[in-house]
Amino acid sequence: MPSEATLPGLHPRLEELAREGLAACDGVLARIWLEGPGDACPTCPMRPECADRSRCLHLVASAGATTRTDGPYRRFPIGARRVGRVVVERAPFVADAGLETSGLADPAWLAAHRVKTFIAVPLAEGVGVLALFSRRALGDGERRLLALAARFAAPPEAPVPVTPAAAAGPRPLAEVEREAIEHALVHAGGRVSGPRGAAALLGLKPSTLDSRIKKLGVRRPRG
Repeated sequence: MPSEATLPGLHPRLEELAREGLAACDGVLARIWLEGPGDACPTCPMRPECADRSRCLHLVASAGATTRTDGPYRRFPIGARRVGRVVVERAPFVADAGLETSGLADPAWLAAHRVKTFIAVPLAEGVGVLALFSRRALGDGERRLLALAARFAAPPEAPVPVTPAAAAGPRPLAEVEREAIEHALVHAGGRVSGPRGAAALLGLKPSTLDSRIKKLGVRRPRG
């Protein structure tokens, strides 16, 4: 019997975060794991890598190349491999070179989807991980925005299993991104470009920031 954490539709806002991450980063596959009980140890393919079989990461959302959450990566030992280590270290991990020998995914799959970058960022308070495969190299600004979205889009307390009523906590990526841009514009006095402009604060090119402002409908502060 599947745990509540893997039931379809249980985390609609997390699924939305995964989809918006794909759109913002030209992604191929985005997935989200949340910490939960060790409920599948006897059949888990990563059991030999799990030091503590009482807790692990549960795959709760998947968007892009597959939406399935019941494959070989449905559970991840905390602290194991790159995804599991992100939870422990609470710091983003980015790989944009040597992906075919990194062990992050099947080399043939990476080549077929022309993957250029893998990024994994922690959710709030280390409760989980958002991981994404992108078709292009991600700039520092995009990495920061994705990390910011993952940090604030998920609630600080999100144990699994959860009830359907509790699944409405995370905030959409676009909302978090819009808020970050608005704050940067306030600190920059409404300026986009220049050494003290909002683009520099966010680590984005001015043209990229202008595009995101228009797309997200960001309100510029009045001078």
